[in-house]
Amino acid sequence: MKKILILLIAAPLLFNNCASILNGKVQKNVTVRTKNAKSKVYVDGSSQGTGRAVKSKMNRDADVKQIRIETEGYKDQYIIHYQNQKSPLYIMSWVPFGILLYPPFLDVSSKSFNYKKEISVREKLIPINEKEEDDKYLFVSNTAFDIGEDDLKIRKIRHRSLKKNKKNKFKDIDSNSEEVNFDNSIFTDALNEILVNYKYTDTTNTIFKSKTNSSYLSATVKKLDLQHVYQTAARSYMSFLKSEIEIEWDFQDVYGQSLYKRKYKSLSGEFSYDHYGKETILLSVKDAISTSFLKFIADSKVKKLLKKGSDVEDKLDVLSLEKGTLVSSLSDAIESSVTVKVNEGHGSGLKISQNGYIITNFHVVAKSKEDITVILKDGTEMEAQLVRQNEQLDLALIKVDATFDKHFNIPSTKNYSVGDDIFAVGTPKSIELGQTLSKGIISGERTNTEVQLIQTDASVNGGNSGGPLINSDGQLLGVVNSKLSGFGIEGLGFAIPAELILEGLSIQIK
Repeated sequence: MKKILILLIAAPLLFNNCASILNGKVQKNVTVRTKNAKSKVYVDGSSQGTGRAVKSKMNRDADVKQIRIETEGYKDQYIIHYQNQKSPLYIMSWVPFGILLYPPFLDVSSKSFNYKKEISVREKLIPINEKEEDDKYLFVSNTAFDIGEDDLKIRKIRHRSLKKNKKNKFKDIDSNSEEVNFDNSIFTDALNEILVNYKYTDTTNTIFKSKTNSSYLSATVKKLDLQHVYQTAARSYMSFLKSEIEIEWDFQDVYGQSLYKRKYKSLSGEFSYDHYGKETILLSVKDAISTSFLKFIADSKVKKLLKKGSDVEDKLDVLSLEKGTLVSSLSDAIESSVTVKVNEGHGSGLKISQNGYIITNFHVVAKSKEDITVILKDGTEMEAQLVRQNEQLDLALIKVDATFDKHFNIPSTKNYSVGDDIFAVGTPKSIELGQTLSKGIISGERTNTEVQLIQTDASVNGGNSGGPLINSDGQLLGVVNSKLSGFGIEGLGFAIPAELILEGLSIQIK
């Protein structure tokens, strides 16, 4: 009797949950249509196959599935899929008990819902323009989020409204209620990662940055629109994220001089909160940044600027300078060294003529050509004018309205050997430390884009840039150029050989 009673109770429940019981945990043969026969399809990180129509498996678990489409030579594509159709087995819940007893409202587990049998990628494939052999390396100069109140939008929209492009259905969310903690370090890290992925930055070899082999990118986010897309399906709240971003890109030479600017708007793919969790927003924004970068790097003007050897120095007329009393000791060398102050900081310099001419690095004065101040050993400050430069050698000739008691002699031939004791004179870190003397040896010679460099273990830093490298008699051997240090190098400094100055700046001293 008890068995019969149990069967009478269980039978309605059994038949009222046909879809939940009989539908499998996995839906097979969900077709993902791609744009390329060589596209590889991944669902929640699991490989599904290759081709234009890939039969995929998706768990019936009421989660938004993350589909990533990988195509060689193109940027990865991201789309989502979720259960939004009742299983055909649902009809069995009405027979024979549903009509007589009650509607089968209990047949609502995730297994009772199906995915649409087919989903397609809407966006076009975006080609990846990886660095070519004759392209310059790219480095991040500066990144910023310059977003006003009206330019940061965090909005919600139903999926069906998004598909129909009904922008008026977007509902703004108070940005203060959302956890959007972006800062420049996140943007910089994302951009550096993109440069590495697309081979524009070399992480395995030492790179000596010069005008010939390197350029910089500055990027500023002007607008950011985070679109939280949602839909109620399979009796669950389904949601994913799309990000729209506007970035102003600035292509710069190695000295930070702007060569070309352009803004791009770009839209990210679709990113599932169920799959990526807390990383969803960051990954979505990075995807939009990547799309924007690929648009910029494909610009014909940028392609031209990227090519090595496209920067040709103008031929300069010979400039004659007045010869005076030459430096002949360390104390003379210190007196004949100066501090070069600019808007961005300071560097160093060295007197080379009686009538007020000074040599420094071009990178010291590149961004402050109209606002250069020279500070002498006694603290006197004087305005200086940029006379000429050789950007490939990173040398600049500046002039003050003064007469110098002593100045350095510029050699016309090499006057040093590896192992020689040397001294570096300059203004490290702070202007108050002007004309600091540090000792070391010439530890090697290196070649950077066909320019020979002196390598030294003497203590140098950014403030020493443009200062003299000398021997114990105060004779000029080179011009310190700490900017040409490479990645992963510690305790090393570099200098431009002094014998390159006369020809490089087309000057003569009489």
